[in-house]
Amino acid sequence: PHLIIMAMIAMQGEVGPDYFGYLNRYLNFNVNETFQKSNGEIGWYFIEYLTHVNQWGYHMYSMFAGIIGIGFLLKAQNNIKFFGFLVIIFQQILIQLGLSGLRQFVAVCILIYASSIYFFSSQKSVYKFLFLIVLGATFHVSVLVMGFILIFILKLKTRQTLFLIILSVVALAFDISASVLANTVDKYDVRYLQGTRFSSGAWVRFSITVIIIVMGIYKNTANKELFFLGITIIILGTSLGLVNSIALHRLNYYFLPVGSLILVKNYRFGTVSRMRMRFVYIMSICYFIIWFGFSKYADSFIPYTFFFN
Repeated sequence: PHLIIMAMIAMQGEVGPDYFGYLNRYLNFNVNETFQKSNGEIGWYFIEYLTHVNQWGYHMYSMFAGIIGIGFLLKAQNNIKFFGFLVIIFQQILIQLGLSGLRQFVAVCILIYASSIYFFSSQKSVYKFLFLIVLGATFHVSVLVMGFILIFILKLKTRQTLFLIILSVVALAFDISASVLANTVDKYDVRYLQGTRFSSGAWVRFSITVIIIVMGIYKNTANKELFFLGITIIILGTSLGLVNSIALHRLNYYFLPVGSLILVKNYRFGTVSRMRMRFVYIMSICYFIIWFGFSKYADSFIPYTFFFN
């Protein structure tokens, strides 16, 4: 299944609402100017640079994104060892990101891997998480906001905790200002509702994340840190949405997989019933179907075409 998703992302043609946005970046790439506008996202700049200097076709953007993103997702699955996780995040990973928001797709997959080695393995190094989160930020800087989750999955020193809190707050402030001012290379005013500060679907998608978290956390769970992590995500997302729903729309791409990891972790602990997991599966599948029926962006994915068509 992972390889099928990778193939669909890597070989996509004129698919998704972001297609022409990335095509515009490809056609107007300039070695110096594009680097200056990259805002530190040098991982994606390197992909654009390689494509430019080798005179490769535009499809190499999605080719690189699919291979790198699914590569990290596969490494994460080696830790998670639960196929249901892919079912829960399928709509987001393939449709909303993999076939559209390529840069954030890679950042999300790196975050999933970074989180999985602490949720499901015995990883204790603070620096590995920091390295991975910074690596993700070289594709989409907004992922730095998620630095705070390490506070809940590792026992940290006070100065380390303060550093992560400051990092998350600064990244969050930058992300909100970027969506308000619409001055980044993403052109948020074009991609998200023509310059408004409101995303009509943000609260719907965040509500799904909240349901997944509520289904997966318990006050008396053996791992109380996951309970507080889930509550923090709910409070942060709600507060953020009241300020700027476009920023919530973007950051929910990180909240949902982390919330899903909490659910899967506690399911393996035995504190989440099989019935609750089935409910989450059904909800995820229904969202997939309803989204294609009502989203104004759905038509941009149909029909799916290959780049060589």
